[in-house]
Amino acid sequence: MESPVDLISSLLRTFHLNSNVFKHARFCGQWSLDTTGSGQAAFHLVASGDCWLHRPDDMEPTALHAGDLLILPRDAPHLLSDSTAPPSGSHPDVRPFGDRAAEGTDIVCGYFGFDEGTANPLLDALPDYLIVPGSAPGNEAMRRVVALLVAEAADAAPGVDAVLDRLSDALFILAMRAFLRSETGTGLAAALADPAVHRTLQLMHEAPGRDWTLEELARQAAVSRSGLVQRFSATMGEPPMAYLGRWRMTLARRWLQAGLSVADVAERCGYASETGFAKAFKRVTGAGPGSIRRGNP
Repeated sequence: MESPVDLISSLLRTFHLNSNVFKHARFCGQWSLDTTGSGQAAFHLVASGDCWLHRPDDMEPTALHAGDLLILPRDAPHLLSDSTAPPSGSHPDVRPFGDRAAEGTDIVCGYFGFDEGTANPLLDALPDYLIVPGSAPGNEAMRRVVALLVAEAADAAPGVDAVLDRLSDALFILAMRAFLRSETGTGLAAALADPAVHRTLQLMHEAPGRDWTLEELARQAAVSRSGLVQRFSATMGEPPMAYLGRWRMTLARRWLQAGLSVADVAERCGYASETGFAKAFKRVTGAGPGSIRRGNP
């Protein structure tokens, strides 16, 4: 018997995580840093030293220490600075990462990139401002990745940019793991904590093209149909069959972009006809499958 599908890995493979580090440097003197307006999921890793996070809705700034990771999944407005009072005019002395000739704060900045076109449950699960403390219990794996990332950034050997990008991929996955471990309120974190909802998601991801019915999903999750709808909707924000329909279209988009024929994709998604699939695809994505396959979304 095969092991149940790992939902996080399944989502990461589908949405193609591709991180990009655009800056790693030591900030000295009076400085501020802001990536607001990029339209991307930004992150800032405090590699050494300390700094302050300023948010427009906060009366008090938040201290960030060495090893702390800040993730901004929806490009929320923010400002990092060297003091509790953000400078009116910032003229930072930016040195090479790890420069021992000057006191400062080493920061690694980048973006967590994903394929666009459909809603991303991974980013949707995260708050606007996610701070993952490097010193938190249970974050040993993340601390090891941070240590390796810091060593690579300081060494600046050939290929360092590619290494930093891939290590940042691992950083996101470990940060996601830490968040899901600590948060069980709503969304994906709550879904994974609910055995019935978790099992239902596993079934959908293991066999998205199967002719699933609400009755069969509820039976395999060992709950009533009404109980499954209530628990699934409370955590994922929509009923199970609606989620299944969107998940199929997310996969369909990826398969079409990879060059599979519309007929093959329709079959993979459990549709008996191309026409039925095309209507469902356009209803969910707003585009016809043919245009996606031709690269014209």
